[in-house]
Amino acid sequence: MINIFNNPELLLWAVPLMPLFGFLINGLFGKRMSVASSGGIAAAAVVISFLCALGLFVYHMNMLGKETVQSSAFTWMQVGGFKINFGLYLDRLSSVYMLIITGIGALIHIYSIGYMGHDEGFARYFAYLNLFVFAMLMLVLGDSLVTLFLGWEGVGLCSYLLIGFWYKHLPNTTAGMKAFIANRVGDFGFMVGMFLLFWHFGSLSYAGDASLQSGMQAAIASGTVDTTLLNWACICLFIGACGKSAQIPLFVWLPDAMAGPTPVSALIHAATMVTAGIYMVARMNFVFVHAETAMTIVAITGGATALFAGSIGLVQRDIKKVLAYSTVSQLGFMFMAAGLGQFHLAVFHVFTHAFFKALLFLGSGSVIHALEHSLGHGNPDSQDMWKMGGLKEKLPITCYTMFIGALALAGIPGLAGFFSKDAILYSAFHRGDTLGWIIYGLGVAAAICTAFYSARLIGLTFYGKWRGDEHAYAHADEAPRSMAMPLMILALGAIGVGYLLLPPAFGVHHPPFQTWLAPIWAAGQAALPEGSKLLIPVEHDSAAIAAEWVNIAISSVIAFGVFLFAFTIYSRPANLAKVRALAFRGEGTDAVMTPWYKVLLNKYYIDEIYDFTIVRPTKIVSDVLFVVVDVIVIDLLFVNGTAMVVKASSDLARRLQTGLVRHYLYAFATGAVILIALFLLIAQ
Repeated sequence: MINIFNNPELLLWAVPLMPLFGFLINGLFGKRMSVASSGGIAAAAVVISFLCALGLFVYHMNMLGKETVQSSAFTWMQVGGFKINFGLYLDRLSSVYMLIITGIGALIHIYSIGYMGHDEGFARYFAYLNLFVFAMLMLVLGDSLVTLFLGWEGVGLCSYLLIGFWYKHLPNTTAGMKAFIANRVGDFGFMVGMFLLFWHFGSLSYAGDASLQSGMQAAIASGTVDTTLLNWACICLFIGACGKSAQIPLFVWLPDAMAGPTPVSALIHAATMVTAGIYMVARMNFVFVHAETAMTIVAITGGATALFAGSIGLVQRDIKKVLAYSTVSQLGFMFMAAGLGQFHLAVFHVFTHAFFKALLFLGSGSVIHALEHSLGHGNPDSQDMWKMGGLKEKLPITCYTMFIGALALAGIPGLAGFFSKDAILYSAFHRGDTLGWIIYGLGVAAAICTAFYSARLIGLTFYGKWRGDEHAYAHADEAPRSMAMPLMILALGAIGVGYLLLPPAFGVHHPPFQTWLAPIWAAGQAALPEGSKLLIPVEHDSAAIAAEWVNIAISSVIAFGVFLFAFTIYSRPANLAKVRALAFRGEGTDAVMTPWYKVLLNKYYIDEIYDFTIVRPTKIVSDVLFVVVDVIVIDLLFVNGTAMVVKASSDLARRLQTGLVRHYLYAFATGAVILIALFLLIAQ
């Protein structure tokens, strides 16, 4: 370890390069290898990357030398005074993300060996998966917004490849393109935000004398901060975050991303791509805290998304779709915290969410894997919770680990989700102004939805009586060891990681997670005026402690009460008929959905609205432009038109070549006369 600590820069490069090597090996030689070899290489690459990340984290913990590790490989681009190095930058924030990406990513890779063993495209799958991890690591370890944007685009490309992995199935390729296009819309906003920041500060780097942070500090000291420009820059950056982290209005791609293999859903939704927007806002905290309007937009958008997506999740039948809308909702909680200036709580919810959401997605994959043996790959019944039930007896490990994940997601006290979600709700509760109460109300309503659909998922899937194909139930077996082990490890994380940030009401005023990240927010916090509502509280007085206990009581009652209520309904067969009566009027083929159920099941018709207001008009305009620009201007005037002119002129010139000598002598004489006449005119 001493040699490692003497060379942290080398270890830093090893973290992203190991998954890149795994991608190259599988991409070049994967077709010649077995599933075990291909998956083993891919998993080993990420495991080694995780061990390197762990070594760097220990380096930070011991603070041997310096607080950050920075290494530049070469000058990537230089235009005039603008210079970007291809370099990596590790501080406390990126070290947390680095551990989440490689740790959760390693478990998902190991799980995938068992899950994808039957698929003929396993080598391509593992190559894409490694490339995805590499791109995400470049996103969080890049030393500038430009390098971050390289990883940002990389995960967008990989998500397209992985979501549309089964490309022979049209809905999969459509979902991949939808994700790609929605992210491109957000990426345009992100680029505009970068341009505005460079225009104002002349830099896009994080560290060094000419960094964004030093430029911000100089602008504050000289009183030249342009808050209007900062607000627009942060709003544009947040548009990019809305694309990557699936917030209103760019959330529509994430539920459709369920078309990809289930481990891909876990990787995208738990620890990597969707948390990129949170990382970017947290990384740029020293700019966002001076953009009050932008911060308000971030908080309200997060709160609205949390409730909006949570309500849709209440009625979904597809087990993965429930978890997808849950992810969108939980990302809303993270942006609520970030918009209120509590960046450490946003990152902490990223951390806890990575464990219990990866657990739930991989658990759902275990259920699907068990049923597909009989139903066949791609059969929708293998994901329809209303055609499940009683699987606890067949899949005990999957059941109990997913139960832990659902309890953590619902915010049951003592589990990871409770500590992070309760802290976010309290930050809004404690704020005490209009914005705080709006965010708190949205958060509480979203928390009610979360507890309800979490219990509904467990009750419909594992309890009661089997409601689907009897042959599928008879042949359902527990997941193999390579799939079960990650579930158990993630379940332990869903139980324990929340204790890294205990609330002050528990007598802990300097929790390890908050203390660890405190230096990241120091510069931005120091520039805020005293009494600012964006200041992260360090100590709590007795009144604040009492208010926190009130919030804990409210959160606990909601989580316990709603979860128990929903679980009682959906775990007992006798109650399912009553639930159906609320959703449908009539029986059999004559049954008609009630309006509220139809609206929620069809996701408020957002896709249809987008199709009518954006997709179709865009297609009409593009068709018109195709005819005018491509067919008429380019083809007719330039390409075909030029050819027609050349052909006509050549046809005319060809007629002069008759092959008769007298015609050539006549032409010669005519030309001579014309030339003599011209000379005479010039001579005069």
